[in-house]
Amino acid sequence: MAKKEAQRMRRGDRVSVRGESREVKAVRTDRASSDGSVILVFKTGSPMRVRADEQLDVDRGGRGTR
Repeated sequence: MAKKEAQRMRRGDRVSVRGESREVKAVRTDRASSDGSVILVFKTGSPMRVRADEQLDVDRGGRGTR
């Protein structure tokens, strides 16, 4: 897994959340937030709000990490 900023997540990316790998279904901008947060929506489990510049472990399933 590589480190990427939350704002660079894409649908289909697998993100490590609390030691568990979850597939991203959607990435939304949190307009109510003043700190530039994004909301990661997963195929399973609850959505997660993170700062847009927060570094997350991501696996793009062979699609590259750019």
